[in-house]
Amino acid sequence: MKTKLLIALAILMISATTQAKIAGKNVVLIHGFQASDLQNSPNVTQQKQIADAYFSDYWLSRSEANLYWTSKDRITGGIKDAIRTQFLTLESQGTCSQGCVFVTHSTGDLVLRDALSRLGQWGINQNNFKVITVIDLAGAGGGTEIADIASSIAQGSGVINSAQKAAINAVLGFTPTSGSIGVLNDLRPGTARSIATSNSAVPRLRFVGEGTEFFGITKPFISGSDDSVVPMHSACGARYKAAIDSCSNSVRVNGQLRSSNGPSSLYSNHYPILMGEGTAHSETINNSTSGDYTTVTNNTTQGLNIDFSTTTGKKWWSLWYNVRLVSNGGNKSMSANIYDTLNN
Repeated sequence: MKTKLLIALAILMISATTQAKIAGKNVVLIHGFQASDLQNSPNVTQQKQIADAYFSDYWLSRSEANLYWTSKDRITGGIKDAIRTQFLTLESQGTCSQGCVFVTHSTGDLVLRDALSRLGQWGINQNNFKVITVIDLAGAGGGTEIADIASSIAQGSGVINSAQKAAINAVLGFTPTSGSIGVLNDLRPGTARSIATSNSAVPRLRFVGEGTEFFGITKPFISGSDDSVVPMHSACGARYKAAIDSCSNSVRVNGQLRSSNGPSSLYSNHYPILMGEGTAHSETINNSTSGDYTTVTNNTTQGLNIDFSTTTGKKWWSLWYNVRLVSNGGNKSMSANIYDTLNN
């Protein structure tokens, strides 16, 4: 009985170790914006708890490390300092000595972009801290127009109508006031696009949605298509802010292989991979299904092997255009499609 128990424990340990990796590489998580931080000012212990809760639905059990920061701070201020301390810990522990895959959501995209530009400044030995690739889910590296409105409300500047105030209240849960918006200052598109602008050798794999949250109240105030929080120009990794409706000029979000309003160019080493027409901002990281997905970049290697199985054919609703969809993708969440495919 004792021997059987030891074997069972060993199997569980192996299983847990396997779960914390993608393609044999340790997974490190970086969460996104947390509106509650702006009012509650969480301490470090609370920040860790909040970070764990953020990814608890799917990614937490598949990660080796989950980094934390507070939305009360700024990207190049307190957030930078918190991430530096944690990067140095990862380096000293050898967590990424064999290579790590980072998974970010929303503002985590911008947090990591800034951090990766500072590795030399921080004295991090990149032979012992190797970032293989980054999976950016609903990445806000190009900012969001929602932050512009929040800033205007907080500063009492400009003409803000009741619909805009309602949209901000839906996202934040309160009406912002002067000095209370923290990292939202950095999420204004003009500011976000000025942070860590140098090219990076690390591939950024982009996963994008166009679904609806907050009953659609935020959508009229975001440029182009969006996931109810982040515009597609940001999530796709477009080099310039623009009212785009797809991450590609030849594939629509619903998978139709036809001309679309995509980005004129992308940031260096940014690769849109999947688009989900029904996938809202929070659904990119949880384990709920949200409809079908289409591929933009596929059958290539960018740190990880990207080889989504797809089917192409005409659908009754496609006006006789071919439609490309991930095979049986609608039966799983976006995150599950990503993990099951890239973990090879």
